[in-house]
Amino acid sequence: MDDLNRILAETMHDAAGQAPAGVGLLADVHGRSRRYRRRRVATLTAVAAAVAVVAAAVPILTVLTGRPQHTTPPAASAPVVPLTPTSAAPSPAASARSRPSSQVTSSSAKSAAGTGTVTLTAGWKAPTFPYTLPATDGMSAPVGSMSGGNPVAFFEATELQHHADVTITVSARKPTFGTAAGETARQVRGHAGTLRTVDATPAKQLTLYWKESSSRWIQLATDDTYTPDQVVALADAMTGGAVAVPPPFDLDLSPAATVTDEVSASRMVFRSPAAAPGAGGFATVLRKRQQLSGVNRKVGGRDAVLTRRTGEVTLAVDVPDWDATLQITVGGGLTISDADLLRYAAGVHVLNRSNPE
Repeated sequence: MDDLNRILAETMHDAAGQAPAGVGLLADVHGRSRRYRRRRVATLTAVAAAVAVVAAAVPILTVLTGRPQHTTPPAASAPVVPLTPTSAAPSPAASARSRPSSQVTSSSAKSAAGTGTVTLTAGWKAPTFPYTLPATDGMSAPVGSMSGGNPVAFFEATELQHHADVTITVSARKPTFGTAAGETARQVRGHAGTLRTVDATPAKQLTLYWKESSSRWIQLATDDTYTPDQVVALADAMTGGAVAVPPPFDLDLSPAATVTDEVSASRMVFRSPAAAPGAGGFATVLRKRQQLSGVNRKVGGRDAVLTRRTGEVTLAVDVPDWDATLQITVGGGLTISDADLLRYAAGVHVLNRSNPE
């Protein structure tokens, strides 16, 4: 035991001599602890960064490997655009680019062979009314217009005691009427005619009509300020003339190969020669100003909305100096390209005689 105790005592004495001083012991322990902590944090950060890279790489890899080999978008049919579109309508060129070449060729051939495609020509020749009445102090000079393809002359009464407004219409067909009336036969300008009397207030409406030639009918409408004999006398007094039909617009361009169907203080309408009178087709109308929605074009620097629907295209142009909206509609079997429609609209000049409807 003495030897064992001696060996143990010597060992403990040697260990005590090798132990660090008490003053720096605690600092050494804290330093080792901080070094271990920094290593753990660095390790975790590296691991987290690696995880983040892997996580980010997974969807990217998935997208790349899942992407189809052909990225060309499939052809799409043109959308139906509402009357007040919220976005620009696709141009025909863009639609053509999205179609296979065989379809483009077929469509182009069809348009070229079609009879309803509108082309534009310079200016517009105003029609005339072929008759006039003798000038009188009680009646103003006639104002010409067109309605349903028929030339019309309006003679306004300036003195109402002995005169009444007179409207004379020339047509290629026998007039038709939607109201019941009393009718009497009258001889007019050497032709058999009919005088219709509609019992209305404040004055009875009188209409005398007759067949002037094999291709021309004439009707003269007024009221019972005139007696039946005086109405016939007015018709007999008609002479050949050329009463101008004043348009509401000056046109730089007009639709070629069409018939002027209507001209008034607010509108000009053209139609195909094969269409019935009054069927419409290419209409330019000055309307009271409307709020445009979905502006997608400019015409002469003014806001405009171009809308295409099946069988019809409409271009509405803001005309702020007239507090009006110019509306151009092409339909009724007629078609026109966007470019030509915009060219036509840019050449429409509102005249002082215009009156927005």
